[in-house]
Amino acid sequence: MMPHIIAGVGGPAEAAAPHPDAAPTAPPLAAEVNGRSGQATEDVLDDGHGPDGAVLEASEEVLPDPVVPNVATSDEYRRAFGSASLHEAVLDVYCRMAVLSGNLMGDNMRDPTVMTEAQMRSLDEEARSFVVDYLDVLFGPVNTTKAHRVANHMLAYMLQHGSLWVGDTSENEALHRLCKRMFLRCSKRGPTIILQMMRASESQAEVLREMRDMKETDEGSLDSLLGQPAGHVRDGEVDVELRPVLPRSRRGNRFTVVDLSALPGMGSLAAVLAVADSTTVVVSPSIYFFCEFEWGAPAVVQTAHATESFEGRPRYDFLRFLDGGGAKRVGWVRLVVRMVDGKGEDFVVVRLLEPVPPRPRCSLTRSGCERLAWSFPDAQADWPTLVKVPLSRFLRLEHVVPDFWDLGDRWGLRARPSTVPDDAAERRASRLFTNAFMPWTSRAQHPGQ
Repeated sequence: MMPHIIAGVGGPAEAAAPHPDAAPTAPPLAAEVNGRSGQATEDVLDDGHGPDGAVLEASEEVLPDPVVPNVATSDEYRRAFGSASLHEAVLDVYCRMAVLSGNLMGDNMRDPTVMTEAQMRSLDEEARSFVVDYLDVLFGPVNTTKAHRVANHMLAYMLQHGSLWVGDTSENEALHRLCKRMFLRCSKRGPTIILQMMRASESQAEVLREMRDMKETDEGSLDSLLGQPAGHVRDGEVDVELRPVLPRSRRGNRFTVVDLSALPGMGSLAAVLAVADSTTVVVSPSIYFFCEFEWGAPAVVQTAHATESFEGRPRYDFLRFLDGGGAKRVGWVRLVVRMVDGKGEDFVVVRLLEPVPPRPRCSLTRSGCERLAWSFPDAQADWPTLVKVPLSRFLRLEHVVPDFWDLGDRWGLRARPSTVPDDAAERRASRLFTNAFMPWTSRAQHPGQ
């Protein structure tokens, strides 16, 4: 809905004054012909090219600076954004758009989600307020059908149809990609190709249905042998949910702890692992695990990477986990350890992050993003704290991005994380944000199936 908007360029288009030096429009061709009836037709329709080629000459035209209205002084702007600067208002609008989009698509919420009429009216009011009170004020009226439907017809659509996902075309587009892949592999001759694709699709669907039925039959036979309800085993007074075990390979690179301690920021590794410097460990570039979403969505398999070469580039993921006291923490995965001194292990070593106070009137914090900083063991330490996190305490991956506002204040608007020095002072001063807009899960297209 907002692809034509450029961050930092605000103000209704109709408020700008016309160009003071606009050139007059050319008279109609018929008027030229009538006024110059005595001349040849060739002279009237001369395109500027003579027999020797182009005879047009370039001329210099000096245009004054465009007149841009100061939207930040309008009453509508002050009513919506108060005393916030223009770049703060742009960030606020994009945050509101991301939150609204996530609510409409069912991102990061329990599946299925049943909305009451009061919740529908609240969502409708949020959408109307976003378009009318914020988007139109900052960027001018957006005269598109999508903006009109969101601002004026959302409640009626939800009350009449009972859902929002019927307008999502992602599923049909995904199926269309399969048909296109099949078509590219065929001879592309005649209408019989369409019939062949239809038969192939029907056959594939039938095979998948039979495989699903066989799997359900096998699981039912196993549950009947155990004498327990499907999917659960009685263990005293607790029902333990059956979960498939991920196959784990102990392959990796073998190092001694003293060698790994020589890496930047890993000097305290031996103390963290509580082993001697001569202990050998097997380090892997990644580890698979079943994640847990705090909003109640079903668990999926995620992969935490910690390697200098993932498709030719370094990749170190951020992980949300539970510490020894049960509190939720965030860390940067530095090592994936699979074996210690010949014994199988599954844990990671992370650089710890800790929450810090947000900026005043921060739109990111209001939208659910958490502001973080590196956690140091003491005031004299040059590197963040290292923490050992067993596989049993993994929650899920976390998308963490730099606080570019803070980075720009310290190093200028052209600063990037790769262009600033990697020293102790920068590590202490740097700030980061969790990305609350990251769609880890989305609403099912057919929750009843």
